Amino acid sequence: ASPVNDFSITVATKNGSGSATSNGVLLRALFMTGAAVSGKNLFPSNIQGLPTWYTIRLSKDGYRARRLRPEITVILNPASALEDLAGAEPDGVVLYPDDLNLPRDRDDLTFYPMPVKELARKSSAAPALRPYVANFVYVGVLAHLLGIETSEIHAATTFHFKGKAKPIQLNMEVYTAARAWAETNLTKTDPYRVERMDGGNDEFIMIDGNTAAALGAIYGGV
Repeated sequence: ASPVNDFSITVATKNGSGSATSNGVLLRALFMTGAAVSGKNLFPSNIQGLPTWYTIRLSKDGYRARRLRPEITVILNPASALEDLAGAEPDGVVLYPDDLNLPRDRDDLTFYPMPVKELARKSSAAPALRPYVANFVYVGVLAHLLGIETSEIHAATTFHFKGKAKPIQLNMEVYTAARAWAETNLTKTDPYRVERMDGGNDEFIMIDGNTAAALGAIYGGV
C-alpha cells in the first residue's frame, strides 16, 4: 500500500443502520477518480442491529481483492469498537463519533473524532431519519481528509437516489456540514489521499454481482 490511491477503508456499523447508502456513495465517488475500486459487505449475521462491516479497496495498480487490515477504519458501532481498533493497520487512521468512549492507547494510529449526533440533530431531517443521514457525517469528513471533490459526492448521491430531490438534499446537507466542520476543526496529520487518474475507469461501469448476473441472463436470452 502507498498513501495515494492505494489503501483500504473499513466502515464498522450495525446492520440496518442505513450505511449502505453512504458506503455506496463513497465507493462511486472513488470510482469516479479513476482508480480501481471494489466494495464488499461483510455480514457475520443478517439480523438487524448486529455488527456488519463494509470494506473498500482502492488501488492505482488495478487490484480489487479485499485487504486484511484497513489503513482507514471508521468505527460507528460501540459493540465491535475494540475489535475494530485492534484490527486497524499500523500507521493507519481511525474515525469515530466523539461520544464513543474509544481508548486512544495506540500511538501508531491517527485518531479523528467526529460530532456525528450533533450534526445529525442540527440537520433538517425528521427525528426518525437522523440516524440514517448521520452516516453522511463520515462521508463529509473522509472527503475532506482524502481530498475527494464535493461534485463527485453529489453526483454519486444523485445516482443512488435516482435524482429524487428530497433525499439528495437531506444527505448532502449533512455531508456539507460535516465537511465544513472537518475543514475548520481537524488538522490532517495522516498521509492518505485520493488523486484523479486520467482515463482510469473510462471503459468500465460500477456494478454489483447480482446486477451483473441479471444482465448476463438478459443478454443470454432469458
